[in-house]
Amino acid sequence: MESLTGRVIVITGASSGFGELIAQRCVAAGARVALAARTAAKLDQLAAHLGGPARAIAITTDVGNPDDVARLAQTTLDHFGHVDVLVNNAGFGVFDRLAEARLDDIRAMMEVNVFGALACTQAFLPHMLARRSGQIVMMASMAGLVAAPNMGGYTASKHALVGLSRTLMLELEGSGVRCAMICPGVAETGFQHRAGADKYPRIARLSACTAEQVADATVRAIARRTHGEIVVPWYGRLLALISYPLPGATRAVMRLIG
Repeated sequence: MESLTGRVIVITGASSGFGELIAQRCVAAGARVALAARTAAKLDQLAAHLGGPARAIAITTDVGNPDDVARLAQTTLDHFGHVDVLVNNAGFGVFDRLAEARLDDIRAMMEVNVFGALACTQAFLPHMLARRSGQIVMMASMAGLVAAPNMGGYTASKHALVGLSRTLMLELEGSGVRCAMICPGVAETGFQHRAGADKYPRIARLSACTAEQVADATVRAIARRTHGEIVVPWYGRLLALISYPLPGATRAVMRLIG
């Protein structure tokens, strides 16, 4: 495992799934972490397991609440003195065909998956820019690169996050701050219980991976200060590359596989 000694890393959505695994790996590699999520009990347990205040602090945070995001930034800076990396991992999905999807569900996904990530970025980025050092890690999705049935609202939110991430990469050139975008395929994390696992299109299974693969790829991107896009598994990028120049063929494959 590559060393992260001395780095301070903020991880949203840290109480379970990708966030919890990333936090464990970062601390094992020598980092100190600020754990953010809405579930206080799980966060407190994880922070204690990772070594307590010297290594990990828990900050109950709803990324859709501006006051919570401001408190997350201030508490982290007060405790650790600086921040090297922000991992925008908080997010959720509700899967439905667009004809039946609830607008409130889609608005909520946009609020967390897009505006929550943007709010956290704006909270920490000025500090990084002033230091001319840092990294924003966006946890996007294959759903942000390729559309699939039953996932319209979630896909829209992740396409928006991909657009924000690519814009941020351009805007950060020469600043000393970097942006990595992680696009995982389908991974079993508990996310599926809320999203509706029975509604996953079969085509999505072509990009299946494990949560451990995603966490490992994210920690490597942090260790290497990656500025760019990472798709997990790597061959998931082929689906994205095909979908852009051949949209008609892609829809035909979607209809065939479902």
